[in-house]
Amino acid sequence: MKWPLPGAIGLMVAALLVAPLAGQAPQVFTSIDVRAPIRPRPFVGGGGTHLVYELHVSNLLPRLTTIEAVEVMDGSRAADGRVLLRLEREALEAALFLPGGTAADKDKRMLPAGRTAIVFVWVTLQTGAIPTSLTHRFTLRIANPATSTPQTSATEETAVTVSGVAVAVSPMSAPVIGPPLEGDLWLAANGPDNGVGHRRTLLALAGQGRIAQRFATDWVRLFDDGRTFRGDPSDNASYRAFGARVLAVAGGTVLETVDGLPENVPDPVARAVPITPATIGGNYILLDLGNGVYATYAHLQPGSLKVKKGDRVRKGQALALVGNTGNSSEPHLHFHLTDAPRPFDAEGIPYAIDSFELQAGPSQVTRALREVGASLGFDPAALGAWLRVPAGRREKELPLLNAVVTFATPPSGR
Repeated sequence: MKWPLPGAIGLMVAALLVAPLAGQAPQVFTSIDVRAPIRPRPFVGGGGTHLVYELHVSNLLPRLTTIEAVEVMDGSRAADGRVLLRLEREALEAALFLPGGTAADKDKRMLPAGRTAIVFVWVTLQTGAIPTSLTHRFTLRIANPATSTPQTSATEETAVTVSGVAVAVSPMSAPVIGPPLEGDLWLAANGPDNGVGHRRTLLALAGQGRIAQRFATDWVRLFDDGRTFRGDPSDNASYRAFGARVLAVAGGTVLETVDGLPENVPDPVARAVPITPATIGGNYILLDLGNGVYATYAHLQPGSLKVKKGDRVRKGQALALVGNTGNSSEPHLHFHLTDAPRPFDAEGIPYAIDSFELQAGPSQVTRALREVGASLGFDPAALGAWLRVPAGRREKELPLLNAVVTFATPPSGR
């Protein structure tokens, strides 16, 4: 892969070899190469401001390198290195991903020769100014080979600290859009969070790995008993989300549509068509919102699309109906924004919804979440308690994982 990519940050902390003196071996100063494919773009959600990005860390040595800790610091000129996030032990393990990893990789912090790990970084700022840049400090252990032959086994290790990997914070603000749906009790399933599958789905559809779904949400709708369905769970019509109107989040142009893919029978794994890059989103609509922002609406009902390629749409306009097509286990709307006109081969960007009512926050909902057959739901008593409390109005925020929200109906129900 050629670095730096357009709009990316090429950040190399290379293995620096000093020319050896007679009879001496080269001295390795550092062992890792660090790259940040995207700049974090600040956004607001859940009462905080968030900076979300990834660090790709490669071991350049023929020796085992173990990442002991990763610290994220404010790199702004006047910030004096304030530590914003420290990842170590279980927290570091949870933030790491090994591309091509297997069950045999019991400790993701340990990088054999040539191995790459991805650190999924999610910094939450409660107060203070947003940094203009971030710096990083890696605490490493590098194995000392038992002989002069390069190998990963070791009799002892050397502690190394690598500092100064800089990532600029994007000056661009998160776009503010309208809601993609209307009505009450929408659950942000698989919504923005550092540990969900959307956040970790790195796809290389055209030779470069990208995370289009970095801030995606699967919107499912609850009945007042806390379930997503009533009656036969194998019937799409039993689900409250099925047939809900999908709305344009802003004025824009329809760039692409797919229609005609059949509905799935609700099931955790069964699908009506083989899942390929062309069918993963099911029936979908791609909108150009302008300013390099594109909206993807996926898993729509076949035959429900009200727009076609080239159509101009207005904010709040009905586009289609929620369905259960493509890589979908039950009726829901998958929604996300990207920085390029490709639904799953672009970088996902954060956004804010202009206004919504928060019925229950992520921490409340997550505690009450339970499995209901192959779907999910909540203890009716917990949901009833939420509904007895007036919803709190939120403006220019992104609903995070498991938030339960109400979206207003557009004027005149258009």
